[in-house]
Amino acid sequence: MKRRQMNSLASSLCGYLCSRNNDIAGYWGIGKLCLVAQRRRVAKFSFKIRPGETLRIDGYEITGSKVVTDKFVRFGLDTIEGRLSFFEDGRYPYGARKYICGIAIAVTQDGRTGLGLYHVACWAHDASKESRRGNWVQPKGVF
Repeated sequence: MKRRQMNSLASSLCGYLCSRNNDIAGYWGIGKLCLVAQRRRVAKFSFKIRPGETLRIDGYEITGSKVVTDKFVRFGLDTIEGRLSFFEDGRYPYGARKYICGIAIAVTQDGRTGLGLYHVACWAHDASKESRRGNWVQPKGVF
């Protein structure tokens, strides 16, 4: 596989992790991991992605991730490794701490490496201010 393609795969994985469409137990995955990092007073999580297996970061399963990792089986990659880093970045107007989550994914095959880097503004998960994915019902007459 060409390095350009490997960079594209790594960037796609970063985009997937940044997306609010991935979740942990029904809540935004990055927000849940930000809360864990805040409580443990750690700034980063390292993880490995195994093609065809569910994606787990620090023991937390990203719901539906097997569908994504199944697509990487056909590429025959040697390793897929990643790191999430959280940096405090002030406060939101409503008082919550604001964080920047940096996501780095490295993909290797036959001695070549592809790299994807993303960042996203986030906040530590707060169940009182967030609804569970799939349980939200749109009120009638709103839209």
